Amino acid sequence: MDKRTFLTGAMLAAAASPVLAQRAPGTDELGRTLASLKPKPVPRRKAKTTKLFLTPPSWPNAITVDPAGRGFWVQQQRHDRGPETAWLLDFKTGKVLHSVVTKCEDCSGMAVGNGFIWSGANGASVHNPPNPPVEGVFQTDMNGKTISHRQIPFGPKDNGGSCHGLAWEDFDGGRLWIQSNRLESLVRMNPVTWECDYMFPAAHVDRLHGIEVDGPYIWQVYGTQNPKVPGYEGYTPGLIKYEIKSGKPVEFIDFVPGSCDMHDVCIYKGQLYGVDAGEHPGWPINPKYAQPGFPELNSPSGGYVFRIDPI
Repeated sequence: MDKRTFLTGAMLAAAASPVLAQRAPGTDELGRTLASLKPKPVPRRKAKTTKLFLTPPSWPNAITVDPAGRGFWVQQQRHDRGPETAWLLDFKTGKVLHSVVTKCEDCSGMAVGNGFIWSGANGASVHNPPNPPVEGVFQTDMNGKTISHRQIPFGPKDNGGSCHGLAWEDFDGGRLWIQSNRLESLVRMNPVTWECDYMFPAAHVDRLHGIEVDGPYIWQVYGTQNPKVPGYEGYTPGLIKYEIKSGKPVEFIDFVPGSCDMHDVCIYKGQLYGVDAGEHPGWPINPKYAQPGFPELNSPSGGYVFRIDPI
């Protein structure tokens, strides 16, 4: 058999192979097309908000539900490096049931689990921050004693970057979820060993903020600013729902006009709630939003805990 006959036979055999015979026209070796590689659109729906009550005068930048069902925990954010307080508030009236002073700086997310308050620091966003800034996660007992202050992993030992959300998951003795700004990911930590056992990238959307575990899902705050309309009037708050197992967004919720601005989210008996710090980065201070005893606000819902109702 000469070379030409051999090559011709090989080509005919390849053409007759089951793989080639079954491949659709216009596909690659794995049967893919450009259209098949495009991500499927994520379902979207709308929601409205209803104000419930004002928190103690502050910029309340974090909210979670007490594990014993006693009320909402809310923690303030400060830019002056002063001590930041977490309050346990009655579900209906907002009455202060307990308060804990923490050493967190510029709190941006909190969780309550294993008998402790966990506060996420965003310490570069203060007046005259030290170098490195106070970042990471503070663990505080219910009497205000600091148990630990640890950095978000996979970074410098003294500065793992800022936190923009915390959530507790009742899994294998308890796990702490962190929205890591530096990693652009949601990171799950063993709160005892401080080892990461799982993480996934956050969605590529604007203004990612607070998080909350909801069974096999995680909710995360996000929002979109109209570049032509500054401030509250040009902003659309919303929520992302991730499937924990895959790390993929499975739903987006966009708030209707006139809704509360949102900094953190929690869930109680299947109902979503949020809190508005009233201190949205880049928005102008507006005197008409002022509340007695509160610092300057730039949102009409500043200082409020509110209910979220998908429509």
